Amino acid sequence: MLSQTISASFDNAQAGNEGWGIFETDGSEGGPWQLQREDETAVFPNDDTAWRYVTDKAKDGSAYHQSALDFLKRENMIEYTAILNFIEKTAAQCPN
Repeated sequence: MLSQTISASFDNAQAGNEGWGIFETDGSEGGPWQLQREDETAVFPNDDTAWRYVTDKAKDGSAYHQSALDFLKRENMIEYTAILNFIEKTAAQCPN
C-alpha cells in the first residue's frame, strides 16, 4: 500500500497517480526506502522504467520528481546510487 505522505519533504500522492511511489522497505538489503512501480496500476512494466521516468522528469526540470530523488539521496543512499548507476549504465548502452 502506498503511504500518501512519507515525510514533510515528499508526498506520494502525485507519484501514485503516475504509477510509481517511494515505498518503505524495512529489512531490505536495498535500504529502508525504495522507488518502485505501483504494482496495482501496472503503468510501468518494472521498477527500472519507473526509475527512468522519474529521473527523466527531474532532468526536464520537474521539482516534484527532483524532490523524490532528493528524498532518496537523504534517506537511502543505496537506492539513490543504484538508480544513478542504472541510468548511467543504460545511457552508455544507448547513446543518442
